[in-house]
Amino acid sequence: MYRRVAAALATAATAGALALGTAGSAEAAGPGFYPRSHHSSYAECQAAGQAGYTIWGPIFLCEPFTSTRPDVIVLWVRY
Repeated sequence: MYRRVAAALATAATAGALALGTAGSAEAAGPGFYPRSHHSSYAECQAAGQAGYTIWGPIFLCEPFTSTRPDVIVLWVRY
């Protein structure tokens, strides 16, 4: 019984830690946005965002993937 409870708590703790770890990057663009694609330059990302105007509308963001990978630009679009 003790092992089952310990295993359940460990699983819940791991799931919570994973959820918190991925939530930080997903919330970078704010609520209602999701990553659509990645590009090698900011201009390429802007062009892709404007090309998809009819799909996701005029509101989109282009941001670096992380501070350690500024060479990858992510296109964030609204739901």
